[in-house]
Amino acid sequence: MEKLKITIHPHEIKRKELLNACQMIVDQTRKEAGCLDSRLLKGEKDENGIILEQHWKRRHLLDGYFRSDHFTALLGAMKLLAIDWEMAIDGGTPEKANEAVKNARGP
Repeated sequence: MEKLKITIHPHEIKRKELLNACQMIVDQTRKEAGCLDSRLLKGEKDENGIILEQHWKRRHLLDGYFRSDHFTALLGAMKLLAIDWEMAIDGGTPEKANEAVKNARGP
């Protein structure tokens, strides 16, 4: 099982809009093959923060998600509505997660 965790720091005035977009994406992602769970949580250190957590059956299914329209929409929403974000796969470093996304999405 693979765990994807994205910690998002939204612009304060854009938090509700980003939260709504993330919720729609989470709901759709749950229907994707191999997604065992997808949910939103409140930030751990930053109460305005948003944590998106997903569990995938296998790594190749998570890589497929990185190429999906849902993930593309999530990236777009974060670019427009967040100050910054960081991803981790199975508790690894953000750098390794970013590399995995880059490799999965291709050149």
